[in-house]
Amino acid sequence: MKHHFGRRRARIVAIGAGAMSLAAVLANPVFADDKELLDALLKNGIITGEQHQKLIAKGASGSASSELLEILAKNGALTKDQHAHLAKKQSEEKQQVAAKEKPAEDKDAGHVKLGANGLEFESNDGNFKAKIGGRLQVDTQVNFNDPDGKGKGTTDLANTAGFRRARLYTEGTFFKDYDYRFEYDWARNGGGTQGITDAFMRWNAYKPFSLTFGQQNEGKSMDSVMSNNYLTFVERALPNNAFIEAGPNSKYQVGVIADYYAKALDMPYTLKGGITTESLGAPSPGNSSDNPQGNINRNAFSGNTSYQLVGRVTLAPFKDADGNVLHTGAWGSWRSINNHYNSDGSFRNGGWQYVSQPDTNEDRTNWVNTSNLTGCGNNALASCSASNKNARGQAGWHEADDIAMFGAELGGAFGPAHLTAEYMQAKVSGIGYSGDDILRGYYVAAGYFLTGETRPYDDKKGTWGRLVPKSNFLGSGGLGAWEIAARYDLIDMNTENIHGGSTSTGTLALNWYLTPKVRLMTNWVHVFNTRTAQAGKCKPAENSTSSSASIACFNGLNPDIWETAVRLDF
Repeated sequence: MKHHFGRRRARIVAIGAGAMSLAAVLANPVFADDKELLDALLKNGIITGEQHQKLIAKGASGSASSELLEILAKNGALTKDQHAHLAKKQSEEKQQVAAKEKPAEDKDAGHVKLGANGLEFESNDGNFKAKIGGRLQVDTQVNFNDPDGKGKGTTDLANTAGFRRARLYTEGTFFKDYDYRFEYDWARNGGGTQGITDAFMRWNAYKPFSLTFGQQNEGKSMDSVMSNNYLTFVERALPNNAFIEAGPNSKYQVGVIADYYAKALDMPYTLKGGITTESLGAPSPGNSSDNPQGNINRNAFSGNTSYQLVGRVTLAPFKDADGNVLHTGAWGSWRSINNHYNSDGSFRNGGWQYVSQPDTNEDRTNWVNTSNLTGCGNNALASCSASNKNARGQAGWHEADDIAMFGAELGGAFGPAHLTAEYMQAKVSGIGYSGDDILRGYYVAAGYFLTGETRPYDDKKGTWGRLVPKSNFLGSGGLGAWEIAARYDLIDMNTENIHGGSTSTGTLALNWYLTPKVRLMTNWVHVFNTRTAQAGKCKPAENSTSSSASIACFNGLNPDIWETAVRLDF
């Protein structure tokens, strides 16, 4: 204010010259906080004492300019046209002063946000965005082992606790049309490159179409496409674990996949498809008792990776404004498998394998295990000659050349109740296999929210989304969301030429969602039946991994398993 003082004081002499001279003085938008000017207007009878005091008070807050113009017009010192002209000019000059005083915006500058979506960074021009987040999941497992399993080798499940997942990720956007995501799980497969889950770049220039390059979720099954942050049960079902999640066939695979989502006649649908190889760092199936884990790091001697064509389509034929929905979906894939042999014809590496635990993870003993589908003996029913049992061409030799998979999905949410059911299969083709060598599995699950929530549906992914309680337990004094659920699942990997075992389980669940991102879970799992074709032969399988006992050890056992879990993401 002081740097305008001399100029204002000089203009006071114009007040006695009439309204037009006064108008010239008032043209300055910051005159009204000058007490000497206001005193002169009072002395000359242009404003009243009450008006003078009011303007003095407002002048301290810098809001007297427009008020003075109103008073002068009311007192007859300004005409209506003069008032309108000066008010407009005053507004324009204020804007000019503000523009001069405001520093030039740095286009490269940005801002930071911390809220419900985590820690976010964004440039002022919107071209660049980044986010840091993660999840922490801790599980416990207490077992009530079947008494018949005592003394039959390593059949007892272990009571234990540990990190199910411990992930950090960064994701963001650059130049608006490109996304990226990198996520690492310190609890996954022993670390190293095996800890990488997502590592991709996505092109979004023609939304809702997108093209993703790098390691990503291959896109099979409603339950496996869904984030593990939203699972109803502590572990996914047996067929998901065997066919999509575990072993060398991890769903995180390197490739290029196209996505599209839209609505047809107000019915949400998704399309997804592409080509993938294998997961970064995932071990290939073992080929002998000396090399049970297979090759983890690829090199020229280990041979080429396999590759697959994969696709999925979903349609929600019914979805209303209340969140009630009916979901249908189907997916399929075809994988070409590479098998590598030494110069003497003996098997070096390659092949494929399916394994699964009985809906557990802290104890990872595989109760169903095909062993390597390329080989001799293994879990295939036939055996090779003793002279060169690992040589291709021997009687009883099996070579998996390709695998065709298919899955069907059905889901629905109606008020607080929800239902999900899936069927999936894998048909093995190659030397020593027939058209009947089809591995099968399915699950049926249902849940109910005691607190009245409806399970949310993600139109863009064709699966379930994040539940938001009606009231949070932390911070707002509510109950959170409470859910009860039940599931039956089965996997059968016994066929004419494959001896992988079969098992079925039932699970009861109770979940407490304290907030959308904090949840406590407890499951009771009962193994109904385990069946192998090697009953009574409880010894380590010839080519099984060192951490898995022979599946024959579990024949007929019916243990119970109590699991608890804490789920937190940010």
